Amino acid sequence: MSSPPGRREPESVALVRAAPLQASAFAAEGMLQAGVRDERFGAEFAGQTVRAAVAAWAMAVDGDEEALAAIASPDTVYWLLNPVRKPWRVAPGPRVTRIGIAGLDVEKDPPELLFSFRFEGRMRFADSGSGQADGGAAGETIFVGVLRMTLPGSGPWQLSSGHVSTLDEHLGYVFTSRRESPAEYRERTGRGSGGAEVAGRGYLIVAGFAEHDERFGARAEIEVRRETAPTREEAEALIWPVIDEVTAAALGEGDWRPSMNWLDVIELLDEPPEA
Repeated sequence: MSSPPGRREPESVALVRAAPLQASAFAAEGMLQAGVRDERFGAEFAGQTVRAAVAAWAMAVDGDEEALAAIASPDTVYWLLNPVRKPWRVAPGPRVTRIGIAGLDVEKDPPELLFSFRFEGRMRFADSGSGQADGGAAGETIFVGVLRMTLPGSGPWQLSSGHVSTLDEHLGYVFTSRRESPAEYRERTGRGSGGAEVAGRGYLIVAGFAEHDERFGARAEIEVRRETAPTREEAEALIWPVIDEVTAAALGEGDWRPSMNWLDVIELLDEPPEA
């Protein structure tokens, strides 16, 4: 998908082109094998198809639905732009940051290609003429789009279904990154856990979780020191071993499958807060 000569490409589409694209091991193996028989299943063709679909969605969000309507039914276009049972839609100017191909199933009739993309943007509510923030810095929110394409007969790939949600909804827990409050500082230092002279800033990673089969709920925490605040992905990687330890200590060793309800990254204060 390219802009006509003399017409500048929208920034949202340019960001789709620049976004890193990765495939899961399962999808990569499928494209490698199936691409030998039909180039439409190959990694290069599939990657171009996926980028074009995401670019068409971005253009539709910006107000030009022509490209999206060419590869999707009116119902699919509508629900991609108006998330089910949500009072909002994505405001113009989404910034796609990554694209991932999750799977390719050539045994289905018709064959299916499943992929997702992550983007940053704002919510626009039905009762507001302008973008309205859903919390976070400057009203920005991280979203995830999940799309499915099918290949009917000898025709081109068609967008058969998809949906957009916030990253919190997609992952099933709420993530917050903030500074420690004065009350939290006094409670922490009163326990004798503050004031260590260690390189980097201190960050407390805290998660609430539950093992639903056993109706067990608890929290896990770990303190780290580093130069910058852990990202959501980094905080996840650091807290999961602690969650497993807390679960095993309470329930014993077993094939437990806890799930997170919330995850906080708290920047610890180095000095007493002002009165």
